[in-house]
Amino acid sequence: MQVWNRKELIETPEVGAGAMRFAYENPVGRVLTKAILCRSFVSNLYAAWQKSRLSQSKVKKFIAQYNISLDDCTAQVFPNFNAFFTRQRKNYVNQTAENELPAIADSKLTALPIDENRVFSVKGVPYTAAELLENEALAAEYAGGICLIFRLSPDDYHRYVYPDAGTQEKTIHIKGVLHSVNPIAGSLGVYRRNARRYTVLHTEHFGDVVQMEVGALLVGKICNHSEAAGSVAKLQEKGYFEYGGSTVILLLKKDAVTVDADILHYSAQGIETKVKIGERIAICKK
Repeated sequence: MQVWNRKELIETPEVGAGAMRFAYENPVGRVLTKAILCRSFVSNLYAAWQKSRLSQSKVKKFIAQYNISLDDCTAQVFPNFNAFFTRQRKNYVNQTAENELPAIADSKLTALPIDENRVFSVKGVPYTAAELLENEALAAEYAGGICLIFRLSPDDYHRYVYPDAGTQEKTIHIKGVLHSVNPIAGSLGVYRRNARRYTVLHTEHFGDVVQMEVGALLVGKICNHSEAAGSVAKLQEKGYFEYGGSTVILLLKKDAVTVDADILHYSAQGIETKVKIGERIAICKK
């Protein structure tokens, strides 16, 4: 898979691509996925195995296969694969000025315009903000804005942070199933079908921002540190995902930010941009 790393286009390995293609492109696999695999109890059972000592041997193999460095990690030894998967960085480095928007997760980023009818398209699949939020009134506030999709693959740190200082409202839960967020599964409209949670943030520099966490196939749990109303800080850790790849989405209002030109350029071509927490991805328009 081609990814823009902000210097050049690179080829990145797709973790579990063979299994994903069977699950979403093979007719038998699609039936099994829709009937069984995307149910939460399957992901919970698999997560339980990943938390057991039986999964410990998988850690070294995974690190070697995907050339993962632990230099900036708080731990070097892990009792099971889930402990490795939810590993924590020693610190988050802010590379932005006050009026610049940072990446909120180590991930592959896509920036998509939301048109005046509140529609945006992911890999050719149309979505509406109302479908995503299940809230027509809130969705209307983001017409003409921007949707930032941070896709976390299994080799990424699976922690995410707040984009700016401000306050948050109480988190909203939307019940759903758990499809993969791998691009292979994109035709199923996973972001409007998967279990997800979102929080409205009242930020100091970017206005009201929706931050949403999307569950995925074989993700045991979305773990937010606090889902109550309260104050937040820029790059404060908001939470993490347990085992599996997943996604964080930001919705920003019209004229809130100007996204960096390289990210927009490659997003328009369907190519994701590799980003790390704290690096600049946009600047406030005001």
